[in-house]
Amino acid sequence: MARTQADSINLIRSVLSDHDTYWDQLRPDMNRYRRVYLTRFWEGLHTDDTQLRVETSDAYAYIESFIASLFTRAPAVEVSPDGDTPGDPVLVREVVNRWLYHQRQALENGSRLALLYPMAFFKLAPAESIDVFERVRVRALEPWNVIVDRDADLWDEQRYVGHRYYLPIHEARQQFGNKKYRPVQKRPYFDVDVAKQDHRTSYPPGGGDLPDEYLYLEVVELYDLQYDRLYIWSPNWANGEKLLLDERIPVRDYDDEPIPAICPLYYSRQPDRPMDGYSSLARVYDQLLEKNVIRTFQANAIRRDSRQFLYREGAVDEESLAKITAGVDGAMIPVDAESLDGVIREVPVGTMSSNFDRYLSYVESDLQRGSVLSPNNFGEATRATATEITALAQYSASQIGRLARDRDEMIERLGKIYVRMLLLQVEEGERAVVTVDDMPRIVSPIHLEGRFRMAALDQASTPISDSLKRQQLLQLIPVLTGLGVDPRRIRDEVVRMFNLPPTFLEEPQAEPGAGLRTPAEVEQAPEGPGGAQELAAALLERGGS
Repeated sequence: MARTQADSINLIRSVLSDHDTYWDQLRPDMNRYRRVYLTRFWEGLHTDDTQLRVETSDAYAYIESFIASLFTRAPAVEVSPDGDTPGDPVLVREVVNRWLYHQRQALENGSRLALLYPMAFFKLAPAESIDVFERVRVRALEPWNVIVDRDADLWDEQRYVGHRYYLPIHEARQQFGNKKYRPVQKRPYFDVDVAKQDHRTSYPPGGGDLPDEYLYLEVVELYDLQYDRLYIWSPNWANGEKLLLDERIPVRDYDDEPIPAICPLYYSRQPDRPMDGYSSLARVYDQLLEKNVIRTFQANAIRRDSRQFLYREGAVDEESLAKITAGVDGAMIPVDAESLDGVIREVPVGTMSSNFDRYLSYVESDLQRGSVLSPNNFGEATRATATEITALAQYSASQIGRLARDRDEMIERLGKIYVRMLLLQVEEGERAVVTVDDMPRIVSPIHLEGRFRMAALDQASTPISDSLKRQQLLQLIPVLTGLGVDPRRIRDEVVRMFNLPPTFLEEPQAEPGAGLRTPAEVEQAPEGPGGAQELAAALLERGGS
């Protein structure tokens, strides 16, 4: 039994009201995280304008170090059939990877949002393009614009999920017809001056005399997963008493189950409320605050550390005093003191307490503990031994690897949604061509139809872990050759791990009288430790070239 239109609108208003209340309460925290990342920590805080304010870039370095560690190359997936289903996994892999190759920036933007705020989302939507495979676009969404079922424990167990956005009025007329809308101006989340609106009533227009190009229609797109319906509603039309769209959820998986076109990315979760997420920057915000306060105090104290003098009043005339005080950091202060020794005496300036430096070191230590990256990953020189540095790098690689697994899960989910949406875009008989093994192949809907498993390539792979793997591979070459592993396989793996040119796989021509034999010559040589070591030397030379 389907919901009535009145029930659907009541559901939308109810979940939207809870959503706005929740994020209105979090707005001050979100604003603090945003400001400290943008190196605008003191903005909006009540401080003495006569004091110098110093801000550090630790928050930016904290977030961007994760981004640099999580993204190495263009995202890609490996595809395999899931059971006995139709479809061509090879073509699906090429199609998905071709699309993912152009989405790196959007994925990186979403990853940055997921680290800075409790979570982030990606939405896939149809787009106009002459290229069939580009008719689906993806964009990163801020968490306060996505409505989630916070009572659910898993993403796939939600009863509903939605997206609130502002649609330009001319696009709204194209999609929903030339209705009598009451357009509004876009309300940014961090604009604290925006008046609170009750979503159970209609919104005031608020458009003023602006032309239509600068006005928007506020739209709520809600996926009702219990009743398999997609609702699109706006408070700016019919006083919010009608739905702009009510249809069956169009994107379906192979088993005809509905798929929302929204994909989540959580790097941290609240243990008791997994759908709420947790900001990675929140772990170190107190340390960032303390560091900015200490550095500001020190900067102002340094500027007060100037040379000052006392002089006996009347002993120096004004003209001579003006010459003395013309110095850059000198200040002459007249005193009426008979006990003043001499004519002028320097005022002693006390040094700052060592407690400030000690406390700052504590803050730095706490800030480091809040990060999963070791200092050497930031390029900092430490006195640790090579073994300790390797251990720290391995720890960082394992911690970053956990985040990389969350990233990979998001990429795999995006790939599945993209394939199912592409099925709605590819028309039978349309010439959609991809290249597989240097051969063009035409993609038709039958090739995309099926149940597939997708696995992100180099799962948990990060720049740190890749470096460790390359180092270990080079160290294992003599052992592998001694164990009888095919030298050509070792060569292929070295070329792949170091991302070397494919020409390195070609068999070189041996020069007469050359002292070092090629891998091909070593393969034909009798087996033994000498041949293995010579092959290892040849591969090492190739890998380092």
